[in-house]
Amino acid sequence: MPPLSPPEAVCYIRVMNTLLIRPRSPLNDYIAQFWLWEQSDPLAIPDILPGTGVEILFNLGDPVVTESPSQVRLNFGEGLAICPRKSVFRLKPTGATKVLSVRFRSAGFFQLFGIPLTEIADQVVDVSAIMPQTILSQIAGSGSNIATISLLEAWLIQQVKPKKEDVSGLEWAIDEIYYQHGSDVISDVKLGLNVSERTFQRKFKAYTGVDAKYFERTSRFQSALRTLLCEGSTQYTGIALDHGYYDQPYFIKEFKFFTGVTPKQYLNEENFNLNHYNNDIYGS
Repeated sequence: MPPLSPPEAVCYIRVMNTLLIRPRSPLNDYIAQFWLWEQSDPLAIPDILPGTGVEILFNLGDPVVTESPSQVRLNFGEGLAICPRKSVFRLKPTGATKVLSVRFRSAGFFQLFGIPLTEIADQVVDVSAIMPQTILSQIAGSGSNIATISLLEAWLIQQVKPKKEDVSGLEWAIDEIYYQHGSDVISDVKLGLNVSERTFQRKFKAYTGVDAKYFERTSRFQSALRTLLCEGSTQYTGIALDHGYYDQPYFIKEFKFFTGVTPKQYLNEENFNLNHYNNDIYGS
């Protein structure tokens, strides 16, 4: 595949030394975006909170250490695949930072690689188990950000396979639950798929790493937190109620479950400015 010109390859926004790149078709069915975090001061990378997708992280700067859920040193040219479901992934830079991520849609990683997400949920997986070393070496030696993305896109497009007959139905179910379409959305999608409970949950877990109820719970919290951070609001009760939480204590309990701290502790200027939920940069 020839190198892509900038207008074809990217739609990007620079904020806080961060670059957002939207994938081309057909990858946009599987990948939400590529993002690049590049800075030398302050030495900080936002936590990656429990979510619904998968990230492949490539280190193109000084070493980065994952402090949670396990400690792994990521040197220049190395990569990790992470699937945060119940763990907060904390990355600590040791110097000038340049981290490139492929952020997969909820069902995208399993569709491209056929690896059940139950096998990698809350694990730190060496990306060399997924990608050939030749590609990793080319990424590390690439001369520009656009050339790196072009390399990745070309390889990822080769992983796209014809979809099986039952895939579109499960994709629809995952999207319905992710976007909270309906008050009893899980029951509705199971009726729409016309499959047994056991089959539904087995397939759902392979695609997402968790059961449908937990996926719905995570999606709701992601949506509420994104709204709070993008509005820069410390007044969370109204937003929590708008997102289906029935009272303040319940939302505080969920907030602590997913972040480890209370809303009052988390909703501060630092996190308003330094987060992966900013709609202007990382919105769907």
